[in-house]
Amino acid sequence: MGDARVGTGGSRLRAPAAHRALSALACPVIGYFVARLVLHYLPRGPVTAVYAVCLTLAVALGWRAWSARIELGAQSLRVHNTLASTTVERSHVRRVSSGGRLEWTPGDGRPVRLPSEALRGAWWTLGTGRAAYALNRERLESWARLSRADLDPEAA
Repeated sequence: MGDARVGTGGSRLRAPAAHRALSALACPVIGYFVARLVLHYLPRGPVTAVYAVCLTLAVALGWRAWSARIELGAQSLRVHNTLASTTVERSHVRRVSSGGRLEWTPGDGRPVRLPSEALRGAWWTLGTGRAAYALNRERLESWARLSRADLDPEAA
């Protein structure tokens, strides 16, 4: 048989494509309204520059929303959300909650709960894609259990 860790090397967990697309397309629309709001409160501001800056930031956030994922590696996992990316060592992962949060413990021992867009649908999805998110949580839980078995030789 092969090494059990080989299957987790390049795994990616993503939200359903329709959910990611809708999030990505909503960002420029929100950016447009933010630009209008800025111009409402700063009426003498440079109109073109305000729209350009707001829409550029919104398109960048839209790209991040489209590419939101969790990458499962052999030594760590990397959570890419719309606003931030975080790397978590494999040995620090403690559990995955049913609410779509990854719980991990860094070196200082204080637990951290990290929400992920690939583990739980947003409120506007109205519960659609529930099976895809549950599958992502199960795959991440399996990956975490495998890491604990690798670290503790007596657990196997």
